[in-house]
Amino acid sequence: MRLLPEQQSEDPVLDAVQQLILTVAAWFAEDTGLKLPGAEVTRCLGVSPKTGQRRVIDAGKHLTEQRRLQGRGHLRSV
Repeated sequence: MRLLPEQQSEDPVLDAVQQLILTVAAWFAEDTGLKLPGAEVTRCLGVSPKTGQRRVIDAGKHLTEQRRLQGRGHLRSV
């Protein structure tokens, strides 16, 4: 009997920083028009204010990139 090699999942392994960025991005995506201030993100993550602000900025970049990629999903080269 021959065993098949384990299939790799499509989700890459994320480090702690990437996981925090995705967490903050999810908070922004769930937000229904309310402002999510950096101080609130900092408090929820339990990080310094500067680190919290970096995560907010990185989450915004992540969401912008995701929206850009989704917007082009219907386009095909000819």
